[in-house]
Order: sequence, then structure tokens, then C-alpha cells
Amino acid sequence: MNNDQSFQIDDPEFRLCKLESEHLQPLQHLCERCADFVELVEGQEVSPGASQELFQDMPPGKSLSDKFLYGIFDRNGEMRGVLEGMRHYPDETTWWIGLLMLDPEVRGRGLGRKIVDGFSAYVRSEQGKSIMLGVVEENQTAYDFWQQQGFTLVRQTEPRPFGKKVQSVYVMQRDLPPSRTLDT
Repeated sequence: MNNDQSFQIDDPEFRLCKLESEHLQPLQHLCERCADFVELVEGQEVSPGASQELFQDMPPGKSLSDKFLYGIFDRNGEMRGVLEGMRHYPDETTWWIGLLMLDPEVRGRGLGRKIVDGFSAYVRSEQGKSIMLGVVEENQTAYDFWQQQGFTLVRQTEPRPFGKKVQSVYVMQRDLPPSRTLDT
């Protein structure tokens, strides 16, 4: 996976950490606490290998060096969220968020917005021009959240399988303003 420096979130209650193999078990526990999300998207229970799949899944033509996987930890060291995706996908100036998943106990408190803001600033500092993501059609709450973060609908895919369900995906994008530079 990509070894770039990680970004920061503006919340003293949480810290961000790049995930490594020693985080497999805490990540699996997070996936299990977020079973409502898996049920909504896939119509099935969390797989016993869900955390391993997050480490390995990537689009065709991409490598682990393009992948990012961050855990969001509370002050007690418990993983409360995960952000996963790809840099330079689907093109060289775009980054893709494959998953932003938060523990039900921390949802609705502004943490998601802080993660998106910190990540957006980081992508911009890495010369990224936009961020894209997909939301399955049944996840209206996520669609509304991403719209509130400045993402707009680019297109809707044809229905495709997700576990036991078949759903369309709303592909969304947020263009990033250029980084400010100081005039001399």
C-alpha cells in the first residue's frame, strides 16, 4: 500500500493511522459493528474475511502502491472508522474513495465531515484535482451525506451484483479548488 504521509482530521478525540496487517482484527471488529451497512449494500452478513478483502480489493490495472487504507481511532485506541480508496483513479488527477465507514456509535457527530475535509486538503496538497466515489442506490443516507460535502452526481451505472443484491451505483465527484500559494 501507499506509504505517503497521512492526512490529519480536525478532532482531538480521534486520530488517523495507516492500516497495516496488525490491524486486521480491529478492522474485522469494526466491519462487524457496521453490519447494518453490509446488509444495506450486500443483503448479507459480514464475511469472516471482510478486513482482509479491504486490504486486497482494488480495480483492474491498479496496484497496492496506489491504494490507501486509513483507520480512525478514538482516544482509547479503538478503531471507530475506516477510509479506503485509490490515488490516481480513474485518472491521474482524481482520487477515488471506495469506502468511508463509521462505527454506529460515532455517526451523526460531524466526524465524517471532518474526515472528508482533511482528506480533501491532503488530496489537494498532492496535486489532486478531484475526488470521486460511488454510492449504491439504496443508501440514500450516504447519498445525502456526500451531497452535503459538495459531491455532485456524475452518472448512474447499470444495476450490478453486490453480494445477494443487485443495485445501481450513483457515481459522484467533488472538484477541489487549487491550493493557495503565497504571493511574494
